[in-house]
Amino acid sequence: MKKATPVINILAEYFNSYLPTAKGLSHNTIISYQYTFQILFQYLYDKKEIPPESVTFQTLSNGVILEYLNWLEIERSCSSRTRNQRLSAISSFAKYAMKQTLAEALTFGSEVINLPKKRVQKNDDVSYFTIEEMELLLSIPNPSTKIGQRDMALMSVLYASGARAQELCDLTVNDVRFGEKTSLRLVGKGNKARVITIPPDCSLLLHDHLKKRRCFIGSGDTRLRHVFSARQTSI
Repeated sequence: MKKATPVINILAEYFNSYLPTAKGLSHNTIISYQYTFQILFQYLYDKKEIPPESVTFQTLSNGVILEYLNWLEIERSCSSRTRNQRLSAISSFAKYAMKQTLAEALTFGSEVINLPKKRVQKNDDVSYFTIEEMELLLSIPNPSTKIGQRDMALMSVLYASGARAQELCDLTVNDVRFGEKTSLRLVGKGNKARVITIPPDCSLLLHDHLKKRRCFIGSGDTRLRHVFSARQTSI
């Protein structure tokens, strides 16, 4: 009897060749698709004790994908919109898999393609990023580069503070106070200022960002420098 093909074998070809070359999808879209399967494998390992290398198309059949989508909503508090995005990513892969190995992927593919998307209510429109979406955004910058380090700190502060884009652009080193609780002084419309605090993990990213830009050295002009510079230099 032929041994079942591990899903990760087909996924490798799907992500490395099919999506970027045949479909021409952007790097960020591919990352989003990859994240869908990263969470799926996490679900299978945590709930069913099946490691990624042992997942076959049979593993993903018999209602497993529906269970996964429900788990996203219930345990990860994902919106219907996010649930539908995950289903779209899996459906796209299912169609590809059936072209590559129809006999093995047929049951899985048929089930997935027939799963209906959930209706998105108006109050489902999210005006903020979920934890899952923020994790995805923070995975995009390259932490080995100065610009990537800056972008990670910027997105983290933006999410943690709820600051407007212009408020973050105007933020200077003098507006930051590190301590037991790190605070930021944000100046909004009408030149009205407010002070907010950010969580420890965000504070560490910001502290490291400023340290690498040498913004703690001296006083005067250093304290008046903007925290996030559009032009990332060596200092």
